[in-house]
Order: sequence, then C-alpha cells, then structure tokens
Amino acid sequence: MPQRFWSYLNRLYLRGLVALQIFAAQEPVRLRAALTSAVIALTVVFPAIDAGTAETIGAVGVVALPLLVGESARRKVTPTE
Repeated sequence: MPQRFWSYLNRLYLRGLVALQIFAAQEPVRLRAALTSAVIALTVVFPAIDAGTAETIGAVGVVALPLLVGESARRKVTPTE
C-alpha cells in the first residue's frame, strides 16, 4: 500500500510539472503575471518580506522565465516588426 501511494504522488507530481511546462510555453505572459501576483501576495501574508525584496524576486522571475521557457515563447510575445 505505501509503495502504491508514493507511486501515485510521483505520477501526480510529474503530471503537474508537465502541465506547468506546457502552460509556461503557451502562456508566458500569464505565467509571469501569476508569479508576480504570488510574490506580491506573499508580501501581504508575510510582512517581513519588504517591497524591495518582492520587487527583486519579481524582476528575477520576469528575466529568468523567458530563459527557462525558451525562444519559442519569446517569439509569441515579441512583435515581429
């Protein structure tokens, strides 16, 4: 029984990871907005995180996401003209 439970959790984790990768590739702008909102929400929940730290985390996310997702996602949000 425990092996089956851990196997189920592993499959659930892998499916979630694949779904997140697909979402990041198809909707990079929405993902960046969601990540930024999550960081801002953390500053409300944990007041020890000041605005400067939240801004830094958001900026790193905005820069790192296109690098992680790849060139194809950048082409979707960058004008071709």
